[in-house]
Amino acid sequence: MFCRITANFEGAQLNKSFMDHQVIERVKELEQRTRLTSTETRLTAAHGEEVERLALMDILTELYNSRTFLKEIKDEVKRARRYKRPISLCMLTVDGFKDISRQYGALTSDAVLKIIGQVIRSSIRDVDIPARYTSDEFAVILPETNASGASIVAERIRQRIGNQSIAYNIHQLKVTASVGLATFPTHAKECEELLARSTQALEIASERGGDCVCVV
Repeated sequence: MFCRITANFEGAQLNKSFMDHQVIERVKELEQRTRLTSTETRLTAAHGEEVERLALMDILTELYNSRTFLKEIKDEVKRARRYKRPISLCMLTVDGFKDISRQYGALTSDAVLKIIGQVIRSSIRDVDIPARYTSDEFAVILPETNASGASIVAERIRQRIGNQSIAYNIHQLKVTASVGLATFPTHAKECEELLARSTQALEIASERGGDCVCVV
């Protein structure tokens, strides 16, 4: 009787040891899976944020793209109307950009656009919204800014672009910019009108020979 009990006890101990080992291995497996899942979640979230950022931005200039700009200008004009506050819009283009592209090639013209994007970002406030509107046109939304304040910003951008030396490969370029601006509600009562008036001002600045700021 005693021997059978001992044998059963030893068998139970072996079985318990085996089960403890299985539990430990299972815990390790779950911990490993949790770590992997956590890592995958972080990577997925980071990837999602990057995809979202790319959907909003122009990759070359690192400014907002035209789709984002059009959404933002509509939202900002609505906000300005609701709170009865001014908002200005600057439109900007590099003078003779098409000639630059033909003479120096696409890579050099891309380098010019990239530098212009950097100059714009360094010349405005954090609350302002800069964008690449078309292939060679830029837009800057200036919330809480009247025509007088917008003219100061536009002139600052114009001067900094004119003073910028752009080096790419063997080319050393100096460029100028034309800037047109309009203000809500002084010059326009609706978003579309604000965009049209600032574009009109830009065209006038270009027709005057460029390297100037025009207000309509």
